Amino acid sequence: MAEILEPTKEGILRAAELLKEGGIVAFPTETVYGMGCDATNEKALKRLYEVKGRSPDKPFIVGVWSKDIVSKIAEVDDRAIKMVDLYFPGPLTIVLRSKGVLPQILSPEGKIAVRMPAHHVPLGLMEKLERPIVVPSANISGRPSLTRWEHVVEELGERIDAVIKGECRVGIESTIVDLTVNPARILRVGAIDVGRIRKHLEVVVESKKDTYTLSCPVYVFTGDRAKEKIKEFAEEMKRKGKKVAVIAREKITDDSIKIGKSPEEYSSKLFDAVREAESKRPDLIVIEGIMEHEGIMDRLLRLAGERVFRV
Repeated sequence: MAEILEPTKEGILRAAELLKEGGIVAFPTETVYGMGCDATNEKALKRLYEVKGRSPDKPFIVGVWSKDIVSKIAEVDDRAIKMVDLYFPGPLTIVLRSKGVLPQILSPEGKIAVRMPAHHVPLGLMEKLERPIVVPSANISGRPSLTRWEHVVEELGERIDAVIKGECRVGIESTIVDLTVNPARILRVGAIDVGRIRKHLEVVVESKKDTYTLSCPVYVFTGDRAKEKIKEFAEEMKRKGKKVAVIAREKITDDSIKIGKSPEEYSSKLFDAVREAESKRPDLIVIEGIMEHEGIMDRLLRLAGERVFRV
């Protein structure tokens, strides 16, 4: 079973020791929980792919603890320098041409994804290790990301070496921008809105979206009549003998899971609310959507697929 560590100097030092030994450690970031290993240790990287159930043709994001490290592992141009200056540390991942310093498994097509988390735990881990670590989300590939250490222990505790306690403020993953092409391409809409990126870069948005694997179907309702429609839909499904879990910005049904009105609160609680809803073992989950944030809508589309209705 994974060691449970406090986010203190002693806990971070112990986690760094495990990483030096080729271990895998889960840790909070400002976005979602991450789990990583020494980015220079190919054996540990291969083990991490196995733990996540992820294909090596989807390379991990490499975390750095200093802006200066970026140019040591990747080719940087004026656009990269601008993005690093603006958003490192922060919830942005940039894809650059690799210098081949790290194992090729991290850059199979000659590209490397780099991010500097805005959280003292992963930054402290890398400083103690004195090497980059990879920072994929701490979940099984295809499942929604996790934002609480207790959930990481439930899902991965038997498969990794340690979990550091902590909080994830943002709640959805980083935005990923590919700077190896011109115009730049947004590969994943995330915590930083596309509009903010467009103020500094010419970008196009990649349209491909993977869907999450959940235990039951998810339905999302957005718009002025969302609350009314969710209540009607939930009551109709219950009459048909279906067990329904409702996630809403405020109370709609007696057992609604409240997620908050503001985009910031909604974002920080979304994945936690989905996990709570799944724990009730429903036949379906119904979510009140939010239109004010592209990153949130992206995650709702991944959760529900085509079952998103504007009302």
